[in-house]
Amino acid sequence: MAPTNGPRPLGDVIKEVIDELGIEEEVDEARVVEAWAGLAGDKINSVTESAWMKGSTLYVKITSAAWRQELHMNRRKWRERLNGAFEKDPVDELVFR
Repeated sequence: MAPTNGPRPLGDVIKEVIDELGIEEEVDEARVVEAWAGLAGDKINSVTESAWMKGSTLYVKITSAAWRQELHMNRRKWRERLNGAFEKDPVDELVFR
């Protein structure tokens, strides 16, 4: 971390630490999973067992076959909404299991 002569915005400091630790990808993945939960809403979250990223693919484990089919059919729209929450497009594929 570079020395400074005064206070700096916390966001700048956090970004610098993330860069120095080399964990930007892991932080981005966690942000995507969190964003999914926010976009999905209560109904979908109630049938979601887990969500995780592997590379640029978001996997969402759904406990209801009917919901899984519905989400799968609209996965392109969900991916666009999810990527719209970020400056870059972190999700190339969305898989419902």
